[in-house]
Amino acid sequence: MFMKNNLIPNKAFLGRVSSVIAITLMALAPSIIKLSEMEIFRLIFWRLLVASFFYLNLYIFSRRKFSFKEIRISLVGGLVFGFQLILFFSSIRETSVLNAMVIGSLQPIIFLFIATRFFNERPSRSIYYWSFLSLAGTALTIQTGREEGVTSLSGDVLAFFGMLLFCLYFVISKKARTEIDSVPYQLWLTIFALLPVAIAALSFGEGLSPPTGEEWLPVLIISLIPGTGHLLQNFAHGHVSLVLMGLINLLAVAIVPLYAWWLLEEKPGLVQLIGIGIVIGTLAMVVSRPTRQLTGIG
Repeated sequence: MFMKNNLIPNKAFLGRVSSVIAITLMALAPSIIKLSEMEIFRLIFWRLLVASFFYLNLYIFSRRKFSFKEIRISLVGGLVFGFQLILFFSSIRETSVLNAMVIGSLQPIIFLFIATRFFNERPSRSIYYWSFLSLAGTALTIQTGREEGVTSLSGDVLAFFGMLLFCLYFVISKKARTEIDSVPYQLWLTIFALLPVAIAALSFGEGLSPPTGEEWLPVLIISLIPGTGHLLQNFAHGHVSLVLMGLINLLAVAIVPLYAWWLLEEKPGLVQLIGIGIVIGTLAMVVSRPTRQLTGIG
């Protein structure tokens, strides 16, 4: 078992609020990425680099002492995060933002099994039956989107594997937050995430040249707004159970399409909305069970 069970009501509430705000901020990234004309991996590299300076200022402002332990614990999470970014943002260049998020909404099912195995959470057996209904809603939404010509199978596959890596990143981060605070963890994992993203940018011939002119705007928006969301999410990892975090993540399925509708004019159809409703409703049944509060560092 990775965490000790403990009840701290104030931090539990703060963790839930932080997680909700985090998802709201992070949900902006897919639409901004899709609007940008920068090469995808070059954009992600500079998004991480700018965000790392933001986290570094927070680190210095908090007057923390340099620690090799923080670097060591953040290494794996950072590398997994970098590969997850590559897969996810590649997927939304080939499929609709809506489909990528609906596929991502399967995360709570995986979290349910992981929480049972490693975090000593014991949901009732009926929850597992409800979870399979969500697959029908996901399939309905994806198929409808493909018929409208806004998705591709390759994009859906990339989104699926990106979702699996995100689940792994979540588990690694929750374990890391039992040992170090959220600010140093976010700083060092972001720095380590630069490595796979830089390799991807160079491998695909995009280079790592700095943004110019109007290219800076999406870089700054993604670095500061969704970047703050990632920091808040890692803070919440120390105080919110894995199953509840999965439930809160479902908020992205509703918010991302709204951003995409506003910024990209990707208007969801009626059948897609029904599919989203099925996914949200059934996955909420899967993860909305009381669990004891889990606490971490900071």
